[in-house]
Amino acid sequence: MWTTLAPALVAAIAALGGVTVGALVEPLKLGAARRARVREERAARCATLIEAAMKCRARLWALNLEHRRVASGTEADPARENELFELYRVARKELRQTVMLLRLSGPDKLVEAAMAVWEAERALRAARFTGDDGAVFDRNQPPKAIHEASRGLENVRHEFAMTARKLAV
Repeated sequence: MWTTLAPALVAAIAALGGVTVGALVEPLKLGAARRARVREERAARCATLIEAAMKCRARLWALNLEHRRVASGTEADPARENELFELYRVARKELRQTVMLLRLSGPDKLVEAAMAVWEAERALRAARFTGDDGAVFDRNQPPKAIHEASRGLENVRHEFAMTARKLAV
């Protein structure tokens, strides 16, 4: 009798132990999966912010170039300026939305870095109508104000990328 009952008893105890361990481990697995999903979403938002900042910079440079062309009286095309401004507004909207989503999800250090990117983009935007430093229109050389504001945006964007790498990946 013990030879038939013992294996069944051992199997029942092992099954009960397996269910108990599974019940204890399952919340840990779910928590780890949730944290991985949050980090993945945060990394995607950081990548979107970096791309949007790069688009804003490129669009603002193009807007400044078009503005300087109009001011110098060469190759003026108001339709092109409107098209560039619309492309810039789309990129800026994407930047603002991403910053707000990062503010919503945190962490605070990443939010501060994202806000610094946004402020640097705003500084470049404020300088977008800067004219040529000299009297001559030079397509290949932007004004110093544009160049400095652009450099500031690039530096802040690199700092944001380093912060994002620490906190989001």
